[in-house]
Amino acid sequence: MYNVLLIDDEPIIRDGMKHVIDWGKYGFTICGDSENGQEGLHLIRTLEPDLVFVDIRMPGMSGIELVEQAKKEGFEGKFVILSGYSSFSYAQELIKLGIHSYLLKPIDEEELVEILIEIKQIIDEERMIYSELTAYYDLTEEKAWRAVIDGRIDDWQHSVYVKNQRGPFRLAGIKFRENVKRLKIEERLFKANQPNVKVILKDQIIYRLYLDFKLKEMEEDLQAILSSFQTEVDPYACACLSEEFDELEETMKAIEQINDTQDRAFSFSNKQIFQFPIQRSETNRDPLNFEAFGAKVIQALEFKDRILLTEQGEKMMDYFQKSALEKARVQIEVTELVLSVARMIKSQYPDIPMLSKNEWLDHIYHQYNLRELVDYLIEEWWSLSKEIKGFATSGEEDSMEKIINYIDQYYAQDLSLKVLADLFNYNSSYLGKKFKKHTNKYFHEYLEQVRIEKAKFLLANSQEKVYVISELVGYSNMDYFYKKFKSYVGKSPKEYQKYLQEQEVQN
Repeated sequence: MYNVLLIDDEPIIRDGMKHVIDWGKYGFTICGDSENGQEGLHLIRTLEPDLVFVDIRMPGMSGIELVEQAKKEGFEGKFVILSGYSSFSYAQELIKLGIHSYLLKPIDEEELVEILIEIKQIIDEERMIYSELTAYYDLTEEKAWRAVIDGRIDDWQHSVYVKNQRGPFRLAGIKFRENVKRLKIEERLFKANQPNVKVILKDQIIYRLYLDFKLKEMEEDLQAILSSFQTEVDPYACACLSEEFDELEETMKAIEQINDTQDRAFSFSNKQIFQFPIQRSETNRDPLNFEAFGAKVIQALEFKDRILLTEQGEKMMDYFQKSALEKARVQIEVTELVLSVARMIKSQYPDIPMLSKNEWLDHIYHQYNLRELVDYLIEEWWSLSKEIKGFATSGEEDSMEKIINYIDQYYAQDLSLKVLADLFNYNSSYLGKKFKKHTNKYFHEYLEQVRIEKAKFLLANSQEKVYVISELVGYSNMDYFYKKFKSYVGKSPKEYQKYLQEQEVQN
């Protein structure tokens, strides 16, 4: 009999499952049940069941978190997810964690029986293979090293090929997508024979166990293999390297390190070799300001500013790379951010067609890495800019603030009162009067003030030539720039630079 554990916060579901079928008839017996994730995880550790049914949504530790933690701790039993929803976007992602399938509530007897028959056949076959390997201590070298990766210490400790091996060791893992054909991978793997590198293919990971290699040599070898693999087999392949260890018994710990590193590598480019642990910045632990971020996105859409929108995407990249969060955590935070931005856009522009919550989730959870995810979001947001005609404002005051913000950001462009009037749907004469009343300055005076202040900042903080700064702040004629700058500051640009240098020496 194979042991089954039930984890669900609804007593009626647990009790119903216990009596819905004759479990013994299909080779199973229920060894325990739990009403929450924490207790369920404890029972997994103590009872070591062969099969676990777990609810996807529970207070405290969710089904996702329970599965991830159990897998990290080396639990090799089968999982079946219980869900009250017929569609949830992370189902396929969970299957990658080792989940066999999922059942919809209320439990259908026939569907449950079909799953049990399938799982029993899988477990039977796995145990037959393990028993055959265990029965013969005289393993081939390939099978002996496979036993090391599988954590079957009793097997490899009797192998003449492995038992006397001494460290230091280092384990590398190259993860590839499920849809890549294994035959194609195997053809690439075993072309070059390196006696001090053991190659093992398991699930969707190529393990390379380095015996007594220098770190630089390992990195060069792994980088060459990764580049070739990405070019010829799988462009999304990701390579990670564990810490050094001295005993083969520590291999499972090295595998945990690789799994953790691959998970956090979601936020980074897969062109590099990731080493455990991925360093995170402790100076950027505050969450993203959703309101400020959304305001910038809307501004970029209103102003048709692709550069500003792209900058927001790069801010997302920078935040998550500094945080070095696990993939699931990144997806959750991005989801919250995206839905917040969607609500802000919808509140200002209710007639714009938007993706539904489930559509957003589906796209977010199907991007292979953060770069792809951010690029997708930028394109999706940018497509909305075509739907925005003019600027949504809550009154004259709000409209003037948006005009001021526009000038402050795009001062270097060829701006005029007529350009702004056309953009914000005003009569240019009326806008001029409103602008003077709001700022106590005529439009051309305000624009000149902004440009000269920006020029002062650049003269003080950059190494650019004066003629370059003149163009950067919106003056194509340098003589005119000199005239305006001296009129405003009382010194020419060169004199102002000299004055700043003298002040710095004195201080």
